[in-house]
Amino acid sequence: MVTNEYRPAPAADDVERVLQGYGQLVRILSAARSPELPDSSVTMAQMRVLMLLATGAEARMSELASAMGVSMSTASGLVDRLVESRLVARHTDAADRRQVLVSLTDDGAAFLDHFQELGLWHLRELLARLSPADIAKVRQTVEILITAANELPKETNS
Repeated sequence: MVTNEYRPAPAADDVERVLQGYGQLVRILSAARSPELPDSSVTMAQMRVLMLLATGAEARMSELASAMGVSMSTASGLVDRLVESRLVARHTDAADRRQVLVSLTDDGAAFLDHFQELGLWHLRELLARLSPADIAKVRQTVEILITAANELPKETNS
């Protein structure tokens, strides 16, 4: 288990192997999911916008740009294309009409739900191929990662 006690840093090579393996797993699962998506024209950057809005709360355009580390014009272009696809809605803030708010539409929420369900389905299929002992290892690893993630400072733990 991860604790706040001193622990030696992992070897850089080991961390890189884990990251490479994770990247490979994500690519395999994403490729399996892509043909089944209802609107495969959504780019990775647009998907980031959708994921940021997935909490159900509306966000200011400036907050989206900041969270993504892009300019306001880039964020605006991404949102424009998502509005055209009817996945997000854009409107002005009643309290400050200079502020543009963006929120997920019902179609956008359904798209994200479908995307996540496809991912879970493919992951279930993958896990079903593992032995009970390997499943226990995966479960333990996920629990370790969750514990470590919960120890992150709150501003990076979202």
